[in-house]
Formats: sequence, C-alpha cells, structure tokens
Amino acid sequence: MPKHKKNEFQIFSEAFPPNKRGIREKRDISSPNHILLKNIKIIPDNIIYKPLTKKDIEETKNLHKEWFPINYSDNYFQTIFTEKSGKYFSIGAFYTIFDEETKQKKEVIIGLALCEWINGSNYFTKVFGKESALEIINNINYKEEVYSYLKCDDYHCIYIMTIGVLDEFRKMNIGSNIVQRIINIGLNDILCIGVFLDVIYFNNSAIKFYKKNLFKKVMTNRNYYNIKGNRYDAYSFLRIFTRKEKDKFRYQNSNLIKKSLDLLINPIFFIFKIIIFCLLFQCFRNKIKID
Repeated sequence: MPKHKKNEFQIFSEAFPPNKRGIREKRDISSPNHILLKNIKIIPDNIIYKPLTKKDIEETKNLHKEWFPINYSDNYFQTIFTEKSGKYFSIGAFYTIFDEETKQKKEVIIGLALCEWINGSNYFTKVFGKESALEIINNINYKEEVYSYLKCDDYHCIYIMTIGVLDEFRKMNIGSNIVQRIINIGLNDILCIGVFLDVIYFNNSAIKFYKKNLFKKVMTNRNYYNIKGNRYDAYSFLRIFTRKEKDKFRYQNSNLIKKSLDLLINPIFFIFKIIIFCLLFQCFRNKIKID
C-alpha cells in the first residue's frame, strides 16, 4: 500500500455499532484504493460493471474490513470465488486509473456485491419461519399477479450477502447500478421470484437506499448479528418480481437481441445483394459477348 499520513484517510460506515457514548467513529482505511483514487474525478460513464475474479479476493477482503463489523473468514471468500456450481456470483464496479507507482493502467474496485442463489421454499420457511411464500407476500400487499411464480416447488431467489461502495464515490448511483444488475439477473431467470437481504437495524442510510430501490421490509430478525459478543437485530428486506415486471424485462431483452441481430444481419445482407448484383451483371455481359 502506498504511504500516507496517519488519519489522512478515514472512512465512516453506519454498519458499525456506535461507541459507549453513542457516537460512530471514523475508521482507518484497509484498502489502498482510496490512495490510488485520491484527487481523481470519477466519470460515471467510464465505470465498468463486471464479475469479480480470484485476483480481486484480497481487495474484497480489505473493503469488507472497512465496510462491515463482521469478521469474515478467508474460507468465506475462497468459497465464493472458487465454488463452481454457480451458487454464488458477484458484481464489481471498476474504474481504470494510471498508477504512478507502477506506471501502468490499473482497474480499481470502487464498489461490489456478493450474492448467493437461495432455494425459495427454504428461504421463506426457514428464514422467516412461515409455512409458505404466499403469507409473506400477503403481509406486504403484493398483487395476485405474482402468485403464478410461487406454484413451482423449485423456485428460488437471490440473497445479497454484502454490498458496498467506497465512501468517496457514494451518491453517484454506483450502488443502485449494482443492485439493478442483480435485479436484472433475477428477472432473466424464469424461476427467480425476487431478491432479498438483511441489514442491521441502525444502518439508516442503507435502509433508505434499499427502500429507494423498491425493497420492502418484511420482518425483524431478533439478535441476528453477533458483533464482538453483542447481539443486534436485523431487518429483512425483500423485492418480489411481478409477472408484469418479468414479462416487460423479457420483452425489452428480446427487442434488444433483435436490434443487435439486425445490426449484424443488415450489413451482411447488403453485401450479399451487391455480390448477387455483380454476378448477374457479369452473366449479362458474358451473354452479350456470346451473342
């Protein structure tokens, strides 16, 4: 990590409990990306969203130390990044900078999310302690148009395990863009009924963020988090996909594919017509010569 003065870089995370005086203190950084990105003005259109890879494990660990009061084990990250069945997936927000130390361009993580595919039946019955998903949906007043997705025994949903953005680059819709990409993955899966997550009860900025992205609080999990021997409640937030929403996404996706194919096929078809015209013209000339 590049050298920096003590306390030159400190971050603030509402996920951490307040101290004995009820104050949340700023924390020293763990990630070198703060220093690499110092004085750099981010251009949102230049942010690249893509899956994280094994080479991002160490930086992901550093960011989790900054963002969350939970001590995640090395095995936790190794499992997520190396498991091959597709149970886990990730989305990172990357920004390319010029590293003065190495004199090379470098992709830097400015936001990320780690996600897991969860069996829908297990989620609603074990996590919420309800007999069926319909009870949860009735509690949050969703329309009946979603019910058809819940009649299949093997429906599933996406659990956002962790999500965060570097302090310096919040309020730039990076977090919302990551969430939207997670939602799109769910909408593209015919058996995915929604996305859910847990958040510690006092993290007001995160709660506001999830509500802005159309998540609804469905229950309180008592004593869910264990932080340094103290227990804290968590709120569970859920976003259910309606049939209308899934149909609209598939329609937009099919139109996008059609437009992409048109862009590919039209030039090929145009070239093909020119070739045919040239062949016919040559045949016509040959016929004139023979005559």
